[in-house]
Amino acid sequence: MKQISNKGKVNRFKYLLYFYLLFAVFIFVYKYIIRPDLPSLILLVAFAPIFGFLSSLVNWPLYVTAMETEGGIAISTRKLFSKKENSILVTKYNFDSYYETDHLHIGMNLLDKDDKLQKHKLRISWLRIKDLRALEEKLREINPYAPVKE
Repeated sequence: MKQISNKGKVNRFKYLLYFYLLFAVFIFVYKYIIRPDLPSLILLVAFAPIFGFLSSLVNWPLYVTAMETEGGIAISTRKLFSKKENSILVTKYNFDSYYETDHLHIGMNLLDKDDKLQKHKLRISWLRIKDLRALEEKLREINPYAPVKE
């Protein structure tokens, strides 16, 4: 398994967001400084693309990096515009089972250092399909008998 990362897809979204913000600032500068006699309807041009980003509020991008380690797989996640990174190590000794989630996440029950089950939700909606299949295949390889709990 190669390293799985969705960095390119999330960065495209981030730069699209930067471009939109720059466009909105340009429209405001154009309306209020360059051409103040322009009708206010032009401001609708700056606000209309917001509706395209509304669906992303529910499915906000998340950097996911998964790499194979000696005993399993290390998964690290980082939110967009954040420096804080969360990581988990999934091995055959701590991976107990899956649990039901929505279509945007994979739910895993992992044992912590005190042998208590901890639920971990991994957002997979920004992964490419082939990377998602490789991750699921690696998780099945780690524990092929992991039952799906409801």
